[in-house]
Amino acid sequence: MKRLRVIFPVIYIALCIPAWVQAQSYPSPAGEIFRQEGIASWYGPEFDGRPTASGEIFNSAYYTAAHPTLPFGTVLVVTNRHNNRQVMVTVNDRGPFVAARIIDVSKAAAEQLDMLITGTAPVLIESVNRIVIPNSSWSLPPPSPPVLAPAPPAPAPAPPAPVPAPPAPANSPAVSPPLPVPQYQPPPNSAVTLIPPITPLPNKVYRLQVGSYRIARNAVDAFEKLKNTGLNPAYERNGDYYRVVLAGIRGNEVQSVADKLGSAGFLEVLIREEN
Repeated sequence: MKRLRVIFPVIYIALCIPAWVQAQSYPSPAGEIFRQEGIASWYGPEFDGRPTASGEIFNSAYYTAAHPTLPFGTVLVVTNRHNNRQVMVTVNDRGPFVAARIIDVSKAAAEQLDMLITGTAPVLIESVNRIVIPNSSWSLPPPSPPVLAPAPPAPAPAPPAPVPAPPAPANSPAVSPPLPVPQYQPPPNSAVTLIPPITPLPNKVYRLQVGSYRIARNAVDAFEKLKNTGLNPAYERNGDYYRVVLAGIRGNEVQSVADKLGSAGFLEVLIREEN
């Protein structure tokens, strides 16, 4: 009896070995499709510009996600169980760190799933390719390059610079640049018309009106021009008009003053004898 008692436990252990090995067997290196159901949430622009757990810089406009254990670079199809909308994301971060949630998606992905307002949604996540399930004895494959959302379109290229005209043939005549249009310059000692046309008397004193202007700025310009000619002008106000005059001109000086006026461009002058 004692011998049978020793043999029986040995036989029992031997029969249990295959079941134990099968329960603890590891997936093959080729991996398998990963599927998981649970609650998804999303995280948004407040994390823009910060590094993720994979080292990438987070951008809420890209289709990325955070998962607690899946290898970085794993591409997942996320299906919203409420509306069957789907989006493809790439795992590049760790999270979520809230119980009962299985994945955090970017704002762009949440918008595609129509869960921006609700904040969470029941989802099914499935890997696009076979992967090695985390927490197995097999080493994880190296991270794949992240699959990001298409970048915004590049700005339109600047229009090409104009192509310079080819040089003229050597035997063709050279074209001279156009000459500047000369500005009008009154000739010196231009004849000035006295209105009325009188002959000044040497023993008389005259007043010459050079111009009458409604715009004060024009009167000032005429005044300054006369001053630069060496004359001594004055203003007179007549209602809405400003007159520029030369007063106290003796008869024997009228001609020399008229010559200066002509050189300054004043070709008509009202003359009146002063009392």
